[in-house]
Amino acid sequence: MDTYLSLEFSHRDEFPGEGQDIRTPHALVEHFLETYTEPEDRVLDIFAGFGTTLFIAEQLDRIPHGIEYEADRVRSIREQISSPDNVRQGDVLKLNSSWFPPIDCCFTSPPFMEQQDDRNPFQNYAGESTYDDYLDDIESAFSRLDTVLAPGGHVIIDIANMKHQDRVTTLAWDVADRVSTVFDFDGEIVVTWISEDPDGSTDEPAFGYGYDHSYCLTFRKPSD
Repeated sequence: MDTYLSLEFSHRDEFPGEGQDIRTPHALVEHFLETYTEPEDRVLDIFAGFGTTLFIAEQLDRIPHGIEYEADRVRSIREQISSPDNVRQGDVLKLNSSWFPPIDCCFTSPPFMEQQDDRNPFQNYAGESTYDDYLDDIESAFSRLDTVLAPGGHVIIDIANMKHQDRVTTLAWDVADRVSTVFDFDGEIVVTWISEDPDGSTDEPAFGYGYDHSYCLTFRKPSD
C-alpha cells in the first residue's frame, strides 16, 4: 500500500451549494475507488454531502449508494446520478441492514470537529455536542456501517488534523482509534495537495495547517 500521494486539489464542476466549497477533490475519490473496487461493486458514502463519491462511483461504473442528513443536499445528489433511489435522507446513527444491499466499499469524509467547538457536526452543526460525544457518535456511525458492509469490504476515511487558535485537534488519530474498534486498521496514507492557478501553473498551496495535507485512513472488515 502506498503511504503518500500528491494530487490536484480541484473539482470538475461548479459547487452546487452556498459558501465555502467543502467537497472532497475528485482525484482523491477516483484514486481510492480504482484501488479498492471493481466495476459493478457497490460504493457507499455514509456522509454523502454534495455527492462527490456517488457521482465519481457512477462514472467509474460502480453502483453508488449514500446517506445524507440535509434534505437539500439529497435533492442535489439525486439530480446528478442515474440511480436517485439509492440516496437516502436520514441520520447515519440510525442506519440498519435493511437500508442497503451488501456494500463492497465505503469512501467517506465525516464532518470535522475541533475540541473547543460545542456544535454538533452530526446535525450539520445546528445542535450541541462535545468532542467526546462526537467521537462516540463516530464509533456508533461506523458500527452501523458494519451492518451493511460485506465481509472483506474496505472503508476509506478522508480526514485531517486541525489547528485553531494555536491548539491542535488530533482528529485523524482520534477517529482512527474509534473506527479501529469496529474494523481492522490497514494504515494511513498522507495526501498532499497541488492547486492549479488560473494561468495554468501549479504550486503547492498554503491552505493552512491540516488543510495543506490530509490523511486517508484505510480499514477492512474481516472475511468470514
